[in-house]
Amino acid sequence: MTSPDLRTAVGASPSGPGLTALALGVLGLLTFWMCGLGMLLAVAGIGCGAFAVARGRGRVFGYAGIALSVLALTVAGGALVWFGRQAADCSGRYQTTFDRSSCLDARFPLLKAHRE
Repeated sequence: MTSPDLRTAVGASPSGPGLTALALGVLGLLTFWMCGLGMLLAVAGIGCGAFAVARGRGRVFGYAGIALSVLALTVAGGALVWFGRQAADCSGRYQTTFDRSSCLDARFPLLKAHRE
């Protein structure tokens, strides 16, 4: 008596669009902080996942890719709002360019603000 293969037990087989959606969702989560790259990958992951679900090939991977891509969009959107609020606080609080740049340098040490 042989045991069933994991793919047949779960009902999933790795297929092109479904596996691509899953990979794009994971990459979107890993790159959410890279100036919108994570959001772009997440949108592509949602598209590939929807294609996989509609075609019926790799549905489980397609659904997982859609879920991870939506999560990546949510995290990236939250990070974008947070960074925007931090930058707006520096902009509204200080009047001179040097003071705003110093505030941005203090809040975002990896992103050196341009000083004139």
